[in-house]
Amino acid sequence: MSRHRPRVWLLGLALLLAAAPIAAGTGAAGLAVDGRDAARVLPPPGARVTDYADAGYRLTVRRGEARVEVDASPLFSTAVFSPPRRAAGDAVARLARAQVSGAATRYEAISKILGWVARHVEYRLDRDAPQTAAAVLARRSGYCTGIARLTVALLDAVGIEAREVAGYVADDGSSTGVHGYHRWIEAYLPDRGWVMSDPLTSHHYVPASYVRLASGELSPEGGLEGVLVERDDRVTIVDLAPGAGPGVTVRRNVPHQLAAALDVRVEGAGIGQAVLVGPATLYRHALVDGGVTFVGLEPGKYQLRLQLPGRVVLQRPIELPDRVRAGLRFRLGSPRETTLRR
Repeated sequence: MSRHRPRVWLLGLALLLAAAPIAAGTGAAGLAVDGRDAARVLPPPGARVTDYADAGYRLTVRRGEARVEVDASPLFSTAVFSPPRRAAGDAVARLARAQVSGAATRYEAISKILGWVARHVEYRLDRDAPQTAAAVLARRSGYCTGIARLTVALLDAVGIEAREVAGYVADDGSSTGVHGYHRWIEAYLPDRGWVMSDPLTSHHYVPASYVRLASGELSPEGGLEGVLVERDDRVTIVDLAPGAGPGVTVRRNVPHQLAAALDVRVEGAGIGQAVLVGPATLYRHALVDGGVTFVGLEPGKYQLRLQLPGRVVLQRPIELPDRVRAGLRFRLGSPRETTLRR
């Protein structure tokens, strides 16, 4: 069993985005994240797993157990993007070139293509439909194989090296619905190396529940599933990620805040409700596992009110003087003992 219960803030992604104000021109925003994630997974019988590492993902195998460590801190890539000079050809190439217009770095170009796929392609498990890049683009739908192929083809069309990744995702109980045998992608940054992404859910990183397989030829035995043995998920929401698409989490390139964020944690609490009231806005979110994160905040003064089971109420005035990340900690039973960090 897990020593650290997996964080379940993904359960509130849609609510967080729905309530967060998005500046004009930012497009459909996802959520930027930071931190580290680790997991121990028993892969399904018949799945071949070997040691592997790239920029932010490390997999080691010991006595049949896969141990995954993920670093979701900023990449700090400065690789310049120069689109190819050859004329665009088919529909995939034309779309790719249009999407990366104005991108100055490879990270930005990759983000634009991942964002387009996340916003415009629907996951649909139809194994009778062709899963080529052209077919998925024409339908605007596919399952993980077709979505990975389309994403790789879009990146390749603008000169960015990318490849499919075959793997297994252990069920961590999150609301993403991603588990079982799966495919995602890796894209290449010349100054950082290969970086994994799952186009519809996580950009520039994948969670530690993702186990890369040594072969794309999947040979499960009797439909048996893998097991998540332990999870220590310390990845947290830190900001908005414009253009990524609702429900998508993004590893940033640099730790620049687009908007203020407030992370609230109540030691010893489980569920509850958090209300943050500003001069002209009101945010109401569920408190899950004693925590909640408000993103997309404008600088200013707010009133925070936490309603916990047993009619316990904690409240405090908050001032965010700039576009900063602030963290507030309450200790249940000692409501006056609070800490605020920036």
